[in-house]
Amino acid sequence: VLRTGQSLSTEWTVQAPVTAPPGRYVLDARTTYRPEASVTYQLEVLVPDPAPRADAYLSDLPWLRTENGWGPVERDRSNGENTGGDGNVMTINGVTYAKGLGAHSPGVIEFYVAEHCTSIIADVGVDDEQGANGTVAFEIWADATKVAESGTLTNLQPAKPITADITGSTMVR
Repeated sequence: VLRTGQSLSTEWTVQAPVTAPPGRYVLDARTTYRPEASVTYQLEVLVPDPAPRADAYLSDLPWLRTENGWGPVERDRSNGENTGGDGNVMTINGVTYAKGLGAHSPGVIEFYVAEHCTSIIADVGVDDEQGANGTVAFEIWADATKVAESGTLTNLQPAKPITADITGSTMVR
């Protein structure tokens, strides 16, 4: 019971049961602050897929979330049109890539790594199908820290190799 002018702060820790399968779950909460007044809200909770424990291609891992400037992010294809799987072979300055992520800016691709991974090694660039259009810059973030960036790239440049130390991170984007 709080009197006028008093306050209360609290924190809640929600832990999913070990047996909970990966997925998104909704928690319903209600706060009553007078006998006749309450506030209800919903909170989405994500139980992620297990983090990788060995070397893996990012395109083979489940992602937590994606945002993409045009259509969906593609696995092992260039960014296509409005539906998944409609991209082409990824090609940067005439070199083809069998593995990788096809995305359009602005975009975000986020992975759960649970402190199991130490680095990301990637070749980044603008796909040849874009013709003479556009420039792009890539960044890799480990939790809240930017750990690598490509600088501005055009389709006239070859793919740029970047390496990022992600040791100790929980999320990578």
